[in-house]
Amino acid sequence: MLSDYRNWLEGELKLLGNASHHAYAFGQANMAKRALEQLDAALADELPLGLSRSEAAAALVDLDRLAERDGTLSGPLAALRAALAAALT
Repeated sequence: MLSDYRNWLEGELKLLGNASHHAYAFGQANMAKRALEQLDAALADELPLGLSRSEAAAALVDLDRLAERDGTLSGPLAALRAALAAALT
């Protein structure tokens, strides 16, 4: 969805730059573009999983069962469990 918005925004910036539109509209489009660039930078190390809520909930249940069975989860699995729990709240 963000890529669609980014493409639309680039088109709008080109249109606004080539036309005699109000400078305010051009400034707003530039601010939106900078906001997307900052979001990209902030999420550069993040990995979008694309799980549905039901899949994430099922994975969380499985991780909870694994933790109960083994007594603890390794670092990466504990981090995954925490991220899933936070995303589902």
